Amino acid sequence: MNTSRKPNKFKTLLKIQNLLKNTTVLVATVVLTLWVIPYANEIGEGGLDAFFFLSIFPLGAMFAYFAFRYSDTNINSADHRMLADLSTFIFLLIICFSIAFATVLGTIALPAIKWPFVALAILLIFGCIIYDFWNLYCNLMKMEK
Repeated sequence: MNTSRKPNKFKTLLKIQNLLKNTTVLVATVVLTLWVIPYANEIGEGGLDAFFFLSIFPLGAMFAYFAFRYSDTNINSADHRMLADLSTFIFLLIICFSIAFATVLGTIALPAIKWPFVALAILLIFGCIIYDFWNLYCNLMKMEK
């Protein structure tokens, strides 16, 4: 009976760690976005064109993030989990901030469609975060077998 409780505590710990990581990503994204808004307002139309050259950052992060699988991680190793959480944190932060920054620039360039920009950004950010939870839960279910 004691052994059945230990895996449940371990899984709960993993879920809490994942929740804290994703919450930190969201908070950091909001803080970075609020920090960049005054600077973005000063960007001219030429600066908006330059943003397309910067799109390689979120694109690279998305390739790396969606290639990552918790199933490739030794979930019982604290070092492995730390590296997995750190890498997914970095990728998620780059993706979420890039989406937020693109949304800020999009609303500056096309204020008439501000709310569709914001709605799509929120959906994309939450989709990435939900994917992270799904990826972890798939691995936890495999542990039960």
